[in-house]
Amino acid sequence: MNVMKELKIILAVLIIFSSACVFTSCSEDDEVIIKATLELEQGDVTVPYTEGSFTIGVSANDEYTVTVDETGTDWLSYEIVDGGDSLKVSFVQNDSTLVRTSRLIIINDDVMRFLNVDQEGFPTTSITTVDLNYTVTTGGGYTILSVPDEDCDQIPIGSTVVFECGDAGSISFLDATYTEYAGGIPVNGMFSFVWTQEIANITAGSGITTGILRDGFEVTGAYAMFSKTSLEYTITEGGGYTIFSVTAEECEKIPVGATLNFSCPSDNGSISLLDATYAEYAGGSPVNGKFSFSWTNAIAATTAESGITTGVIRDGFDVSSLFFIDMNTELEYSINEGGGYTIFSVSLEECAKIPIGATVVLECPSDAGTISLLDATYTEYAGGSPVNGEFSFVWTKEIAAITATSGITTGILRDGFDVSSMRCHN
Repeated sequence: MNVMKELKIILAVLIIFSSACVFTSCSEDDEVIIKATLELEQGDVTVPYTEGSFTIGVSANDEYTVTVDETGTDWLSYEIVDGGDSLKVSFVQNDSTLVRTSRLIIINDDVMRFLNVDQEGFPTTSITTVDLNYTVTTGGGYTILSVPDEDCDQIPIGSTVVFECGDAGSISFLDATYTEYAGGIPVNGMFSFVWTQEIANITAGSGITTGILRDGFEVTGAYAMFSKTSLEYTITEGGGYTIFSVTAEECEKIPVGATLNFSCPSDNGSISLLDATYAEYAGGSPVNGKFSFSWTNAIAATTAESGITTGVIRDGFDVSSLFFIDMNTELEYSINEGGGYTIFSVSLEECAKIPIGATVVLECPSDAGTISLLDATYTEYAGGSPVNGEFSFVWTKEIAAITATSGITTGILRDGFDVSSMRCHN
């Protein structure tokens, strides 16, 4: 019995010793397996609509890889810096008014992390200002202002062109036949006009060559102002036609009165935008790589449900970018009762905000009544009745001259004509 007991004790000791060796062996194996680690300083970043970059810290025990999700390959890029301790992410400007979202995928062996990036949309109220170079020379009894072609070429159609000046004299911009295509007198120290497709065509290749300054008109600065929003589009082939299209969602972004701009790599061919009956509602050919048209109420209604579905492209017409220019300015006004009349008026400072060629819009709560805008001799220079809650007129050189010293002083409202807001748009 004692021998058997001793054998059992020895056997138990051997088993315990063997188990200890096994456990020790497993522990030693765990120590040589190095698990991948990967941590980001932050996982969500919001950036402004403008072009820029940001850097975040990365903690990893080995080299890691970075991939930009397919939703961000056209606007996000990256660079691994600081020996892998940081990740620099760059982004391009967002020309859409909508927020866009993508992510970077960072991987170290079997560990994956996401860096989510949200970029703010282009603010609809954001105005870009581009300074224009100009020269003023005197010769042959004339004082001539000119702006080089390369500066004129960077002005999007639908922009407001502004010349800062005193309050004296006048300016006339003349084409090759010496016909005036823009001109007038200063208003509150500025002269401004809308840059149209026609003006872009006139200045293509040569710029502004003949701006005649008279009677002490003196320029101290020149610039173009615009609010630009890019749009997505598609070009497809089918049935022997090349078709340009824009979704209803993209078309819905375009405000009525905005100018839709096509940038083209050449002046080849033409485009026809057709409605459901195949009638053309807009179309033409590029000049100096530009084609544009105004986005009207009728066009907005035509594209409301399905967008631009049938833009027929012919003879090599091509598009490199599509965007709209929206220069929409809210204006202050007053309505007073006096002498048996209801009088609508707008100050000189507010009238100075309206460029020549812009459309002035009075929004009305109904289509009742009429308005008559009268000059100092009580002659009507603009007037009429609201249609679908709006009364509008074009701000001409003549109207700018009438209102140049005192604004709109005498707008007679009759028979229930009322105004809920006032604005102008290019």
